[in-house]
Amino acid sequence: MRPKLKRSCVIIFIVCFAVLLSAVLKGNEGLMQTLPVYRHYRCKLCHQSAMPSRGDLNQFGKDFMTNGYAWDETLAGMDSDGDQYKNGLELGDEDGDGVPEVLIERSNPGDPLNNPTSIDKDTWGVIKNLFKD
Repeated sequence: MRPKLKRSCVIIFIVCFAVLLSAVLKGNEGLMQTLPVYRHYRCKLCHQSAMPSRGDLNQFGKDFMTNGYAWDETLAGMDSDGDQYKNGLELGDEDGDGVPEVLIERSNPGDPLNNPTSIDKDTWGVIKNLFKD
């Protein structure tokens, strides 16, 4: 294959890949927007990693999918991650009506080690600064 033709093929491939990737990311953004709040955890609400793939859904992601990707009182009333806090409390919309009572998640309903009583790294930093000499 001639170098110029090879380079053109690579460029076309990269453009096609970028278009497909943007469509996938836009689709995921649309799904996130059906949740009451999602800004802090974003993809990690439903996935085990920040760079998600279809196969790495956490239990909240599986419950969300099983519920037809709908946020409602059924999903809000579940405790997907088994941490004794209902999804609605963790996402700040306890009744599941889609109107959050808080503007940021209290915790991640897909992570059993993250719950409303957890202190995140940012908050801990603020607390430590209060006691500095």
